[in-house]
Amino acid sequence: MDHSFQDNKYFVDGLIYNCPFCNRRHVRYSIIGDHYFHWSPTKSCYIYRVRCHSCQKISMHLSYTRLPISNYNHESVIEGVGARFIPRWPTDKTEIDLSKLDEQFFYSVPTSFFVLDVRIPKVLRKLMSEAEGSLKSNFLTGASACARKVVYELGLLHKAAGDSYDDRIKSLKLSLAHVDPAFFDTLLTIQQVTSEKVHEESYDGWQAVHLRLILLALAEALHEIYVVPKLRAEKRKAILDLKNEVIGPEDRVRTQLPVIGSSEE
Repeated sequence: MDHSFQDNKYFVDGLIYNCPFCNRRHVRYSIIGDHYFHWSPTKSCYIYRVRCHSCQKISMHLSYTRLPISNYNHESVIEGVGARFIPRWPTDKTEIDLSKLDEQFFYSVPTSFFVLDVRIPKVLRKLMSEAEGSLKSNFLTGASACARKVVYELGLLHKAAGDSYDDRIKSLKLSLAHVDPAFFDTLLTIQQVTSEKVHEESYDGWQAVHLRLILLALAEALHEIYVVPKLRAEKRKAILDLKNEVIGPEDRVRTQLPVIGSSEE
């Protein structure tokens, strides 16, 4: 069974989450504080601070729901927490379904879940972060505009030819031949859908879930364009370095084939 969808959550369950700082998946976390403030005269907002057990950094999560917290006995003291009893969400599903814990929060900091790889140009990373921040606040038109702007800036970075978005994306497909063409078809679809939303708002069923899928697809396309080629180059270099380390200079001389036409034939 495929459980990869859990990699797109902050919280997997009451003990495990995906850290947005160190980008480690399925690591333990602790709740180190909870507070509330008045969002409006009739509504309260609850703040939960969570510490990653791997990098020790703290993320913040907001919810309109007061989530019950209990303690469990941890065998060792977590650095920076200083207590044997660590707060956590209760495992009693009559109180809260921990498999849907992520749905209880409407805003988190960092707002950009799993910060994009630094090998992706800064201008694109900033726009993606702004799009996700808008999405978290349910500003769907703003998030749509940012997604569309990412496609536009991508064309500028690669000096794509053409007078229209469609022409520039087709130009990118030709110039970046190492990337699967399906990713550019995805970019074209994203541009068309977000453009209709921003300029015409013709799609009445536009919801946050649709934008979430668009941003995930956009992030995957950027990863394929900028990160995958460099990862492959790094792996090739690592293999060559290992080969040079295992096969010493003398061995390399002995294993070299004679040059055709030389006196050693």
